[in-house]
This record gives sequence, C-alpha cells and structure tokens, in this order.
Amino acid sequence: MAPRHQAPRGTRDLLPADTRLWRWAEARALQVLERYGFGELRSPMFEEYELFARTAGESSDVVQKEMYRFQDLGERDLALRPEFTAGVMRAYLEHGLGGRARVHRLWSMGPVFRYGRPQKGRYRQFSQINAELVGSAAPGADVEVISLFVDLYEAWGFRDLTVLINSVGQPASRRAYGERLRELLAPFAERLSEDSRRRLEQNPLRVLDTKSEGDLAVLAELRESGAGLPRMIDLLDTDDRAHWDQVLAGLEAAGVAVEIDHGLVRGLDYYTRTAFEVHDRSLGAQSALGGGGRYDGLIEMLGGPPTPGVGFAIGLDRALLVLEERGTAPPLADTVCVVAMDSTRAAAQALVRRLRREFPVEADVEARAFGAQMKAAGKSGARLLVIVGEDEWKQGVVALKDSRTGTQQSVAVDRLADTLRGLLSGQETQGGA
Repeated sequence: MAPRHQAPRGTRDLLPADTRLWRWAEARALQVLERYGFGELRSPMFEEYELFARTAGESSDVVQKEMYRFQDLGERDLALRPEFTAGVMRAYLEHGLGGRARVHRLWSMGPVFRYGRPQKGRYRQFSQINAELVGSAAPGADVEVISLFVDLYEAWGFRDLTVLINSVGQPASRRAYGERLRELLAPFAERLSEDSRRRLEQNPLRVLDTKSEGDLAVLAELRESGAGLPRMIDLLDTDDRAHWDQVLAGLEAAGVAVEIDHGLVRGLDYYTRTAFEVHDRSLGAQSALGGGGRYDGLIEMLGGPPTPGVGFAIGLDRALLVLEERGTAPPLADTVCVVAMDSTRAAAQALVRRLRREFPVEADVEARAFGAQMKAAGKSGARLLVIVGEDEWKQGVVALKDSRTGTQQSVAVDRLADTLRGLLSGQETQGGA
C-alpha cells in the first residue's frame, strides 16, 4: 500500500546513506573555497519576483517557464530563487559591501528551484554551490574563478575535464551579433521551434542555447553553409578583445586547458564578456556539469554603481550522481563505535557520555547481545571500534580497533581520549596498558 503522502514530483529525500556522500562533498568544497579566500553569504530562499525577472531576462527560460512564483498573505509578488547570483548581488548592495572593500569573494550553497521536466540527475528542487568574485574587471579575476571552478571538481575526484569558453562581449556587440543572427535565421524560421521563433524576435543569442533537435539541425546546416554562423569574438571591440586574449593567456599560464566554443552563450541574459562551462566528455551528450561567466552590468541593473563581477554555479545533484555511478565512496567517517558486554553495559554508558564531549560516538541503546552490536558496528562505517570487555575493564583497559588499518590494540581507559585524538588527527599514538 502506497503511503498517503509522498515527496512532490521533482523533489527527493536524501537519507542518511545518501547524505554521507553529500557531507563529504560539501566539506571538500569548503576546504577549496577557503583556500581561495572566499567567504560564505547566505541569502533568503525567496526574493521579490522582479529581482529575478529583471536579472535573468524576460526572454529566458527561467522567467518564461521555470520560476516558482507566488503571492504571500500580504499580496507581495515573490519567487523561490532559481539561481543564487541575483540574490547575492541584492545582498551586496543592501548591506553596502562595496563600501567595505574593493573586492569581495563570496560563496553560497543550498537549494534552488526551477519548474522543469524531472529527469535523472535533474530536479525541481536541487542544490548548488555558487561563487562570485565582485569588484574586479581584471582578466585575472576570470582566471581565478575558472581555476577555482576546476579545482572544486578535482577535489571530488573528477579528472580530464573540458572547460569550454567563449566571449559574449558587451551589450553593443551582442546587439550587432543578434541582428546578424536574426538575418541568417530568418529564412529558417518555419523550421525552428516555437521557443526559438520567440527568442529570434526577443533575444536571438538565446537560440544558440536551444536543446531542440530540430533547432540544432538548423544551426548545424547554417554552420556548414557558405554564410556560416557568425562568431562573437569577431565582433568584439578593442577592449573586449584584449580582455579575451588576456583571459586565455592567464588560463594557459595557470595550467587550465580550455576549448573555445563559439556557440556558448549561457542561459541568463546578464552575462558579459567571458562565459564558460565545464564538461566531462565521458558522460556522452549530457556532459555539462556547471558553468558561469562575467556579469559587469548586473549590479548597475539593480540600481547600484557600475561594479564588475564574475562567478559560477555548480549543480551538486548532477555532480554527485556521476560520482555515485563511478563508485566513489567517501572515506570512513571519523566516528567511534563503542561495543559492550552485559557485565560492562553500565560502565560503557558512562564512557560513551565522556567521549561524546569530544568525539562523535555511536553506541547501542537496546541492550542487544555482543554479537549483534559487533555486526551493527561493522555496518556503521565508524572509523574506530572500542570494545569494553569484562576482563579488560577490570584491568582498566579497552580494546581499540582501527577499521581503516585493521589493527587492534589495548588502551588504558585513562589514555583512551588521547589515543583516539591521535588516530583521528592522523598521528599514530600507542595507548599502552
């Protein structure tokens, strides 16, 4: 019999067996972000609808199809966040961060919401890691952010990634590019999808971001024709071209390999100059793992002073699904499991409470037999096993087994905390009797 209530379509529950991998991935990401000097900013999960509509662009799929928009009891027009950047920039302005320092490195992590067709690895509520470097227009900022982007994936074990990169120029060059694209695609309009026909009128660059097979066939045909598709980098002005060249040179110097993708435009309208994505080509057609770019006009669009910025978003659900399919498992948790016999159960309860003042400790609460406790300890994933035996306890010692190495030693009870501390910090400590 099915339960009366189930998770809404496009959402899911992450059970303890799942969250162990998630917590490991989040912790690894935090280590990398902190090494790059990024600080955490937590913004609300919902904002004014206009904030997202203005920044994402009225012609974007996010605004046209995917926004969770609602009115609250005060009849305010609100929306669940479909991405982080707009809310982070709103917070940047609201709290006057620009007046506190010239450059800010900010990261956020948490759920975002888009109404789309649920499929493997893609949900209506999903999790992102977002990073923004705000306040610098220098090509070095782009290089740092893209390097961070790649290093986060490598911290999770991804290798041989492909970074696709393009320049989408500034508004003037994009308008010129869009007009040229509109002229070239006009004869094919009847063959384009309804979405692309609408985009051709509102924002022709968005046609390049289509997922429709029919649209892709038209674009491929146009590329192979004598006219070909125009390349945005051919329309860049002198300053944009210099920025583009310096970004490529900086990435090469940093050892980040990239491929130029002239059709890369990203899905939101606020991008300027550099746009990028990371792909794992071993995944086949759906190889994109995340992306980002520069958005020098975004804060000005929100009513602030001209302030450059560059950032990215990583979809955790998609990345961790790939890791799970490849058999990636986090290391044994640095936890302790205490197992007792009937005669040492009371002593073990006191010992567990003392240890829990410093260490994560698992222990039986059902007075199960010793064998059942040992079996449960093996399944727990605990790094260290403390066995409180009757004879050993009378001698003031316990048995300590390290699941990682398989070694076992006798440790004096009054030195147990020191021994656990040494093992969990990576320093071998002999307990002694």
